[in-house]
Amino acid sequence: MKAYTTGALCAMVLAAIGAVILVVCRSSAVEAAYPVERGRLVFAQKIASRISGLFRAAEASAENVKLKREVALLTLERSELEKLENENARLRRALGYKAAKENRYIAAAVLSRGGGCAGSEDVLRVDKGSLAGVAQGAIVTVPEGLVGRVVSTTLHTSEVRLLTDPRLKVACEVESMDGVKMRGIITGGARDILLMKYLTDVREVPVRSRVLTSGLGGVFPKGIDIGTLLVVTNKMSEVTGEVSPTVDFSTLEDVFIRCEK
Repeated sequence: MKAYTTGALCAMVLAAIGAVILVVCRSSAVEAAYPVERGRLVFAQKIASRISGLFRAAEASAENVKLKREVALLTLERSELEKLENENARLRRALGYKAAKENRYIAAAVLSRGGGCAGSEDVLRVDKGSLAGVAQGAIVTVPEGLVGRVVSTTLHTSEVRLLTDPRLKVACEVESMDGVKMRGIITGGARDILLMKYLTDVREVPVRSRVLTSGLGGVFPKGIDIGTLLVVTNKMSEVTGEVSPTVDFSTLEDVFIRCEK
């Protein structure tokens, strides 16, 4: 019995010692793992988060570039749409004008500026000539107003002297509220400005009054828009006016030539 008790005590002592050793070993193992776990935590909190932030910043930058490209593309497409709308509006006006003048006018595309015979910037070459019925002296217009007059033709082309050429003279009149017409002669002047000479009346005329062809002389039909009166001056008994043309001669692409029946 005594031997049995001694053995049990020894077993219990050994078990206690083993438990202590196990606890100590486990604690040592846990303590030994601390630097690794701490390092992993620091890496996750600082380094990994910064790397992740860099990737997110790169993604945001790429997305920003993509959005900028899309905005630029949309802006370009909008600009193209506006150009198409403007071109369609111009063509609709031209077609409407052609329909209204179908029996007397033909459409002609502008080929170049500066005619071969004149070598002047105040001359246009167009793609309709004598085969299409164009004759020398024919008047040329657009929906906005008077362009000029044909000065020469070939079988397939014509040269048009513009209203801005000082050699072209057009009988004109200023639209007035009281019905009294102030008449004169339009000639070319400085760039984008026409001169109105030989005025028949020196009365006060409101600025921005319309200037139209008068029909006098039988060369140009009455009532074609020429421009807007800007100012009238009276120097040395000579009354002159400055007129802003309704036609932008620098952007002409198509014109209409009056052909005799």
